[in-house]
Amino acid sequence: MPVLLAAAALVAFACGGGDQSESGAILDVAGSSLTQVDSFTLLVGDGEVLTFQIAPDASKDPAEGFFPGHMRGHALAAENVTVYFREEGGVLLALRLAHD
Repeated sequence: MPVLLAAAALVAFACGGGDQSESGAILDVAGSSLTQVDSFTLLVGDGEVLTFQIAPDASKDPAEGFFPGHMRGHALAAENVTVYFREEGGVLLALRLAHD
């Protein structure tokens, strides 16, 4: 039975079963340069503020990636976005960003 559970977990992980999403407004963007976002905060519908770090395998696509100017534009306009992420060791790792 433990082998079946391990196999099921491996399939779920390989198929992206661990990915989650949250929608809300970007509050703050922290970056180490003009082109690099290190982390950001998102205000979600229930009033909770979530802090995300950028996953090493995050999208590099300008339309859905994590670029400081793009993200700050959403923050200034108070536009809702959806963040697709996974959680590892209690850290929320953002994978891609979508416009609502």
